[in-house]
Amino acid sequence: MRMRNWIKSVRQGNVAERWFAYATGLQWKLLVILALIILIALQVVFVNFSDRLEKQLLTNVTNDLNRQKNVISKVIEETIHNRKKEEGDLKDQIKKDLERVVFLQTKNNQLINVQILNNNGLVVAATGAGESKVGYKNPYVHSLLYNQEEIRRSPSSKSQDVLMKVYPLDLQNQDLEFDRIYMEYPLDTTYQLIRSIIKTLIIQTFYAMIIVSILIVIMTRTITVPVKEIKEQATAMAEGDFNRRVDVRSTDEIGKLAKAFNHLASHLQTALTQKEEEKEKLETVLSDMSDGVIATNRSGAIIVKNERSEQILNREIKLGEMLNSVLPLSEPVQFPITQELHNLIRIQHDDQDDPLYIKLTFTPLKQKRNKPTGTIVVLKDVTEEERLDRQRKEFVANVSHELRTPLTTIKSYLEALEDGALEQPELAVRFLQVSRTEADRMTRLINDLLQLSRLDAKQSRFDKKIMYLEDVLEDVADRFIFQCKQKKIKLTLRHADKELPRIYADRDKMDQVLDNLLSNAVKFTPEGGSVTISSRLRPDGLIEVGITDTGIGIPKKDLERIFERFYRVDKARAREQGGTGLGLAIVQEIIKAHEGIVWIESKEQKGTTVFFALPPFERRVNS
Repeated sequence: MRMRNWIKSVRQGNVAERWFAYATGLQWKLLVILALIILIALQVVFVNFSDRLEKQLLTNVTNDLNRQKNVISKVIEETIHNRKKEEGDLKDQIKKDLERVVFLQTKNNQLINVQILNNNGLVVAATGAGESKVGYKNPYVHSLLYNQEEIRRSPSSKSQDVLMKVYPLDLQNQDLEFDRIYMEYPLDTTYQLIRSIIKTLIIQTFYAMIIVSILIVIMTRTITVPVKEIKEQATAMAEGDFNRRVDVRSTDEIGKLAKAFNHLASHLQTALTQKEEEKEKLETVLSDMSDGVIATNRSGAIIVKNERSEQILNREIKLGEMLNSVLPLSEPVQFPITQELHNLIRIQHDDQDDPLYIKLTFTPLKQKRNKPTGTIVVLKDVTEEERLDRQRKEFVANVSHELRTPLTTIKSYLEALEDGALEQPELAVRFLQVSRTEADRMTRLINDLLQLSRLDAKQSRFDKKIMYLEDVLEDVADRFIFQCKQKKIKLTLRHADKELPRIYADRDKMDQVLDNLLSNAVKFTPEGGSVTISSRLRPDGLIEVGITDTGIGIPKKDLERIFERFYRVDKARAREQGGTGLGLAIVQEIIKAHEGIVWIESKEQKGTTVFFALPPFERRVNS
């Protein structure tokens, strides 16, 4: 498997990268460090060992020279003693005996030069390479007297090192002119032995280092392999994969670390899963909220927002934007806020005619230490509330005005009667008729208000029965046929279908709806015009009724508000014709109570059509 990966790496050109990663890896570093430690230790041992070995071998040579000196001293002493008995030159005799001893010692101990010196350092007798120096002064004696020994290149043999020593001769006869002995001992064999031993140690150390390196690699793998797996697991965790686990191969610290890492991965996976679930819940809650929500950090930068907030503001909100640049505030908010704030903003969108009113609530986010860490802003669309509030105020003002007008008229005529108009019968009768008309108008207004109030409170009673809508339409047409003839208006009843489904409705309420609609159609249609009552079964199953006139029409800007209470297109004309401004509002509420819909289509100077659609009784039963 590894070979396949290696071949794959070669093909991909990753060999250099892999070797570089290996050379800078933990296993290689441990191998180099341990190898260097061992090499340094061995170097110290080698230096120490070679130094001690050299000293020991030189000590052995020195001891050997001491023994030889003692032997030579005894030989010389015997020679001197024998000289007293025999005639002859002492120097020659000493030389002969010295040669004999040196020959034997050289044969056994490799002595190469022995010289007998007098007090002045002159060579008295010598053997070997020193015979030519007899009668001359030894140049090394002076330094040897201070250093006891010295290693130099041999004057006679320039290719080898020798140990040179000068010893005093321990002789009983103190009258002799010579009292020192100079000796040279070759050290080549000694140093060859040292080099041989060191070479053997180096070779053995080399093999030992190979074995130790293999053992180090094996031992370090017990550390580096788990560490590598932990590193790979950490990388996987950083990328979001918490399913991998590290193999626990031992019970030592590395094994405990691997076990702890697996435990950490498991806990992190659980914690992140819970966090993701909480995040999804929060996102679901935020996305399903009818209000916009924006969260900021301490400095006012946006960190959380929902889709509704973008819909309300009609713009894209990017995370990291400053809240003051997103909200159209008259004065920027100073962050961080420490207490709840409220604000109302007005937003005009290009694709909407009416502005939006947004209520802003700023709430500080605080830690346990009551230190603000951010802000939550709730954007609530209060456009409808504002509209209803305006309508309520307009409604109160309209009611006050509508009631004040007839009351003022009645009061004025009554005061006129008190002031003397009562004495004029014709004038008094006309004043009383006007007062009665205004009182009737006020009564109708109050009745309409009471009916709307009951409809709003769902307290209006409906006596619903199964009926045919064609019968209702024919009856209302009969009621208005005379009024239309008076104004020379053509009234037409048209059914697109021969037979319409039955409806489930309150007959009185349906009559009221049709009476209001036909009354308005006749009222606003000039003489010679026409009013058409039509019905049809729509494709969606609803029964549609339309009241069409050829009157003055309704401006497009007034169509959206035509069903508002007390709303009049032409207030002066409507009041002259006795309208309360509540008829269409009552129609809308009654149709809604029958689970129907109502709408208006109109063109100025061409006419208006008021439609309403009701579900058939059969569909009610099936549903």
